[in-house]
Amino acid sequence: MSIRLAYHCGSWYSNNIAQLSNELNGYLSKAKKDSNSDNLKSIIVPHAGYTWCADTAAKAFININPEKFNRAVILGPSHHEYFEGCGLSKFSNFQTPFGNVKIDVETNNMLLKEAPETFFTLPESVDLNEHSIEQEMPFLKYIFKDKNFSILPIMVGDSNLRNNRNIGKLLYDLYEDDKTLFVISSDFCHWGKRFGYTYYDKSYETPSESIEALDKAALEIIGRMNSEQLDDYFKKTRNTICGRNPISIVLTIIENYQKNHNNKKVSFECAGYSQSEKVKSFNGSSVSYAAGVNFIF
Repeated sequence: MSIRLAYHCGSWYSNNIAQLSNELNGYLSKAKKDSNSDNLKSIIVPHAGYTWCADTAAKAFININPEKFNRAVILGPSHHEYFEGCGLSKFSNFQTPFGNVKIDVETNNMLLKEAPETFFTLPESVDLNEHSIEQEMPFLKYIFKDKNFSILPIMVGDSNLRNNRNIGKLLYDLYEDDKTLFVISSDFCHWGKRFGYTYYDKSYETPSESIEALDKAALEIIGRMNSEQLDDYFKKTRNTICGRNPISIVLTIIENYQKNHNNKKVSFECAGYSQSEKVKSFNGSSVSYAAGVNFIF
């Protein structure tokens, strides 16, 4: 058994099991479950330190019914390593403070065999250094507790809409599986000089209000589940949403799902939104966090 260590435990989230359990319970107990939660298919959740974003993330996580799912596909961006395509973990288990979670090695190997031009095995250092997938693991393990479930962690590199559509086709059957949950790990706008992004619509009183309007415009497009409109949005605004490709991939999957299931109703809604700082001047900086929920009826 090979274990992908919880590399950011003790820094990005607590390594004290009792404390972490109390924190997650607190976040989830304050979050309101959607009336359609039994129809959940995928979620968008942030991946910053829990102090900053866990309250927002909980607004999506609260909708997970662990009895309904036995697998979670987790799509997260790469922050530290540039590559194209999708990186898969070489490990068979993923460590969390609450216990290890099995990685779906069988599906991993299938993707590597069937689409080697798209999927590859991540170097151990790249896997460990990246936090976007790891940050979702304590929440998932806390919710699923001792239930036997597995994960398929996929680190998404640089891409474009055409490639995202191809990736979506390769993952489509997983989305069709009623027992598989999709988890999209993404923060939203990274604003400020330290991020090299200071877009400001001066029709708003403060940069913070402008940032929120910018993010909400993206969330509206996600709500329309239109990957082409989202691609146009990014070309126009350059908004620094780090998980734009994981989001785009799932939207392309949903578009195909709707074509194949015109008797089904699909929705994607914003469940929560926050900012690390309410920026009032160009000397400040902020990262935005959003929670999204995708339902199939």
